[in-house]
Amino acid sequence: MSATHTAALLLRAHPYGETSRVLRFLTRDRGIVGVMARGVRSGKGSGLDTFAGGRLTYYHKSNRDLHTFKEFGVERPRRGLGRHPLRLAGASVLADLVLRHGGDADAESLFDSLSRALDDLADADPPEVPSVLLREGWGLIAVLGYHPSLERCPRCGEVLGRDEVGRFDFEQGGVRCARCAEEGGGGPRLGPVARAQLAALVSGTVPPELRKPRAHLRLLSDFVTYHLAGSRELASFRVLGALLPSDD
Repeated sequence: MSATHTAALLLRAHPYGETSRVLRFLTRDRGIVGVMARGVRSGKGSGLDTFAGGRLTYYHKSNRDLHTFKEFGVERPRRGLGRHPLRLAGASVLADLVLRHGGDADAESLFDSLSRALDDLADADPPEVPSVLLREGWGLIAVLGYHPSLERCPRCGEVLGRDEVGRFDFEQGGVRCARCAEEGGGGPRLGPVARAQLAALVSGTVPPELRKPRAHLRLLSDFVTYHLAGSRELASFRVLGALLPSDD
């Protein structure tokens, strides 16, 4: 059985027995890979810190969900994520997104996007974390194959007016026009400012003055819940929400 070498990000680590761990990596070559790391809990300084990036070596087993871990050479420890609870909570949200549906996306694009996102979060000042998370979260969603429609109504196809007040439709994956917004159902109303800020975040830009970051994070969470998380809110979103101040 030959060893496999790949660039990897450690996203989750779970204890197994008294001395071992089950590790979940995002790899650049094979997407999500789970390995059994025996004996790593018995020593200190293993380098197996969550969100670290480096080179993973493991023994691939065909038709198995868990493979055999050999070593992980850390190149980017990203210790800055653990130095503030907001950074850590934001990184957990991004990791949960990838773990839920990482297998359905192009592994290389997803790996590069998440690596950049974690680096940006690790370097962000705490007040900037919500904005950075929103930008990177919508970016990962696009890589995973989901992208909200913000220019045309997903029901009637009409172009939304610049000053139009619409309603986000989670089922259709976009913002309804004012006329279709009155048909009932759907998510929150979005005015022109909120829609312009959402469009900037989806395109990879943080607006100069992001209004109501909690409301934007709730929209992102609800979108993820509907399309990626099987109708159950990710626990990491709840943790992040408890750490954020009110929008008022």
